[in-house]
Amino acid sequence: MNRMFIREYNHYISDRPDKTSGGVHPYHEILYISSGEFIIHWIGNTYKAQGPALFIFSPSSPHHIEQVSQHLHSWFIELRLQEMDYIPSIELLHLWNTAQSSIHWDHNELSDIYLTLKAMDVSILNNLPEPTKATFFLSLTCDIQKLFLLINHFVTKSHPKISSKTLSPFLFDKWSSQSYIYDLIRHIEDNYQQDITLDELSKRSGYTPSYIIRLFKEMTDLTPLQYMYELRLNAATAYLLSTSMSIQEIAESTGFPTIHYFSRMFKKKFGQSPKAWKNAQLHG
Repeated sequence: MNRMFIREYNHYISDRPDKTSGGVHPYHEILYISSGEFIIHWIGNTYKAQGPALFIFSPSSPHHIEQVSQHLHSWFIELRLQEMDYIPSIELLHLWNTAQSSIHWDHNELSDIYLTLKAMDVSILNNLPEPTKATFFLSLTCDIQKLFLLINHFVTKSHPKISSKTLSPFLFDKWSSQSYIYDLIRHIEDNYQQDITLDELSKRSGYTPSYIIRLFKEMTDLTPLQYMYELRLNAATAYLLSTSMSIQEIAESTGFPTIHYFSRMFKKKFGQSPKAWKNAQLHG
């Protein structure tokens, strides 16, 4: 049976107050901060919290983390959910992430979530840096699905108007965290708002521009420039659906030089202007 695809996981200990990290990528991300104080910005929302706290970000949604305390301990998992997996809705994620500012993990209704999270914490720390263990990945994907389902139960119980989603088949993913082009993909995702050139990628990797283009097309079906604009446009849809930001503000936040260029690129991809697309999505 095909499995959930985990692109990357890692653990960080930071001793740099005011450190900022984040970006946008086409994957769900689980971020667990075990200790430390921080501020998270996610598609127009700002959350100030301290560990332990668990945040889940939807694919292609811009997020940035600001370290407030002297020390910050955290780990993250980037994963691609497939049709057979339970996929949490963005509305559910908003409610869960908002709750992190005032969550009390000793409450009975959170005990199963916390126990699952601590099991994942031990598993990830014990298996770094060995990302090839089949048993570890199988166990981790099961824990992730369990975690998502428990969070779904907790949020829908607290907010009855939120509907639960059903399980849904995997596709094999051609991406691999071991790929030698992965660093360039990550660089674009972390800096999608900046103008990144082929020359810059070539200097960063040591590969020729033509070779980089070929590798990108093999992995993403897009050139590096097309991939960057795909990230920007998908980030823009997240802002359109989840915030009251103006079209001008969204264009600036996603790295487009002018609102006219943003609108033209958006219409080319989605067939509508940003405003018309937003109205159609929100009002049918």
